[in-house]
Amino acid sequence: MSGRAAVAVTGLGVLSPGGAGVDALWRACENGDVDFRTVEHFDVSRTGARIAGFVPDEATGPDAPPPGDPARLPYLVHRATSEALADAESRTGGPGRQVRTALVLGSTDSGGCPSAAAWRAWRDGHSSDAASGWTPYAPPAWDGPVIQVGNASAAGATALGVGADLLRGGIADRVLVCGVDTVTETAFQGLASLRTLSPGGCRPFTTRRSGIRISECAATVVLERTADAPLALLRGWGSSNEASQAARPDFEGVAKAVRRALADAGAEPTELGYVNAHAAGTRHGDVAELRALEEVVGDHLPRIPVVSSKAAFGHCQGAAGTVEAIVTVLTLMRGEVLPTLGLADRDPRWDHLNLGDNRPDRPPRTALTISCGLGGSNVAVVFSRGD
Repeated sequence: MSGRAAVAVTGLGVLSPGGAGVDALWRACENGDVDFRTVEHFDVSRTGARIAGFVPDEATGPDAPPPGDPARLPYLVHRATSEALADAESRTGGPGRQVRTALVLGSTDSGGCPSAAAWRAWRDGHSSDAASGWTPYAPPAWDGPVIQVGNASAAGATALGVGADLLRGGIADRVLVCGVDTVTETAFQGLASLRTLSPGGCRPFTTRRSGIRISECAATVVLERTADAPLALLRGWGSSNEASQAARPDFEGVAKAVRRALADAGAEPTELGYVNAHAAGTRHGDVAELRALEEVVGDHLPRIPVVSSKAAFGHCQGAAGTVEAIVTVLTLMRGEVLPTLGLADRDPRWDHLNLGDNRPDRPPRTALTISCGLGGSNVAVVFSRGD
């Protein structure tokens, strides 16, 4: 297979329910030590699911806007993006390097568009966006386009693909891709009305899976056209918009997204050494996703670890695709596959698969991450080791 040009991953930044930074995220995936607590900034008494994941107070700091404050989302964007940009500049020439920089913001939050407007206002020389009341937290030297992506839980992964295409098309030299969401009443009550939330949390691949537990997160990936020592390479991506029911994916749509991502990357299914699955722990969704992987990967699938990060830190909504891409990049960088947590009662129909509980023969060199969103959005992204 022949693919389009890969782009370089040069920086990572994240605030997750595990804490601030990639090391805290990795520890959360190892042991599930995250900040799940009762939602207190709106009434959840009629939802049946009262718990959500929050960025810990010690990670946000004393000056951070609290949950429920509309300024919390741009604050988290600022923190994660500044961390990722500093990480990238430490490798690629320092803060004085002037390149055309774009922002692609993936979010399901109803305040996401005002947030993007605030960033545009800062870029255009305004100190604030008076119309929305949002304070723009932005790093210096902002001169590229600002793009909002909002296709539900697939937004963060779609944002990565849009960022890669901006670089491939010569529109920008560097793209900050940020997936971000906070715990809002609109999202929480909406998912509760769809009977998607589970009081017991995310239990992917198990017999007890019954839905999701949402979390807040801001996760930023810096992409550049070239780099001497990238953290990883984003080789390709693919998407589809196909489902027979708006609240759950169909395997055909997921399979199309995976095939398109592999074709865009110029990769064969047998190259895959790791899959970070969407795997939100819903009764239908896990089945559809694993069936799609079996359709595309075939007999090679039992040799590939298929892991759910949501079992550790919950469903980060529009940020899910971006934070799970960071887990995927860390897996390639560190050469270690962490298991899906909580598999004591794994569904026996998948006993033949490696759900991260068996260490692979060799560290993975090529990996896939999948995201699915309400309305039939399915996105897959292919990464490879930076060397």
